[in-house]
Amino acid sequence: MINVEILREYDIRGIYKKTLKLEDVQNIAKKISNIISKINTPKIIIGHDGRLSSLEIKNKLIYTFRRHGVDVVDISLIPTPVSYYATKKLNIPNLIMITGSHNPKEYNGLKIIINNKPFFGEKIKSLNDIEDAPLSSTTGQITFKDVISPYTREIISQFNNLDKLKIVWDPGNGAIAPIIHKIINSIKGTNIILNRSINGNFPNHHPDPTIKKNIIQISNYIKEKHFDLGIAFDGDGDRIGILDNNGELIYSDIIFLLLSLDLLKEKKDLVAIADVKCSKILFDTLKSKGVDIHMSKTGHSLIKEMISSKNADIAGEMSGHIFFNYKYYGYDDAIYASLKLIRLLNNTKKSLNELTSAYRKSTSTPEIKLYCEEKIKFSLLDKIVDDIPKHYDNGANLIKIDGVRLETENFWFLLRASNTQNCIVFRLEHFIKEKFKDELVKLISILEPYSLDIKELTSFNQTI
Repeated sequence: MINVEILREYDIRGIYKKTLKLEDVQNIAKKISNIISKINTPKIIIGHDGRLSSLEIKNKLIYTFRRHGVDVVDISLIPTPVSYYATKKLNIPNLIMITGSHNPKEYNGLKIIINNKPFFGEKIKSLNDIEDAPLSSTTGQITFKDVISPYTREIISQFNNLDKLKIVWDPGNGAIAPIIHKIINSIKGTNIILNRSINGNFPNHHPDPTIKKNIIQISNYIKEKHFDLGIAFDGDGDRIGILDNNGELIYSDIIFLLLSLDLLKEKKDLVAIADVKCSKILFDTLKSKGVDIHMSKTGHSLIKEMISSKNADIAGEMSGHIFFNYKYYGYDDAIYASLKLIRLLNNTKKSLNELTSAYRKSTSTPEIKLYCEEKIKFSLLDKIVDDIPKHYDNGANLIKIDGVRLETENFWFLLRASNTQNCIVFRLEHFIKEKFKDELVKLISILEPYSLDIKELTSFNQTI
């Protein structure tokens, strides 16, 4: 049996040797072997990030797959976007990427693609219902492939001579650092890399660039050295955090808005997707420009599925995942997205602060986590969703795509269950600055009776 606690909505994730054990890894490989043997050639790509536990997990996967007759292509230490690239270039439809993403160092997990489609939702949650593959009379083959070199060549061929900017990069000791080093030699300009060594202990800061305490170092560097732009990455390189020329973190939904408007110059009938956490400014602006914009549940696998169903050209999440499908591959690639932003800035005389100021007309919280017990998370959210309408008049618009997003003329807020952590995610955006704090205090009072740790929310309230 696989520990059900690690079977999340869009990937498998847990604390290594506590909730995610090698026995779980072995059982997962047995079941995936059965699945892929029935639908296509039993062959799978395996890549891993730089976490301390990733090699041990990879070796267990390779050993188990081969014992069950599955050929393995080992692409070694690699960022998640490059593992997706491998499925396209090696023409192998199955992938396991071993990564804990933006979680603390003790975590690890598996992102899975089967038959060229994200393996998520009920497919993951029902893995224990799948029979183990039988042992094979022939051992699966193992080969090693370098996909970093062709990926880098392809990226460099699209982006070069972007030489007007002073950029500081922060891979955060994650898996993306070696590729950044190669790319900056091509784009020219002034480029500095912080925390460039791969280190699974993440000694300089936690690998989540959307949280302000994790970008203090890069922010200070921008301000002290007068740089134009800061680009930070999470542990596996599929999410970006962008800092402007003042060293200020720009929320990813606003970055996504800029990139969408830039793409609209090239693709007039643009179809876009943004997740439920994104600013109303994003949705309203793109609608006003004639963009066919759709609201999605949060989650990279869910968005990829919607990209396919809507034939979308671009998609983005508040958490920093940005997907380009127009003239690209449709997956979330933080390197590609960052280079698109660099090209945009290189071709304008305005600073990033000037470009974004027009779309920062509201006051908003970041993504705030309200922690709770994992086993009660979804039932607790259901109770809150039922309670919320009692506190607002009938003019409020309730959107229940993912948790509850309540919209009024002057503000909106969101409460949804995280699918990667034991928390409920909260965000508030208000278009009347003077009333922002009052609404925040009201929401705190609504949430206080529930079994939630709201310290992160109350701490934020004390800073404004």
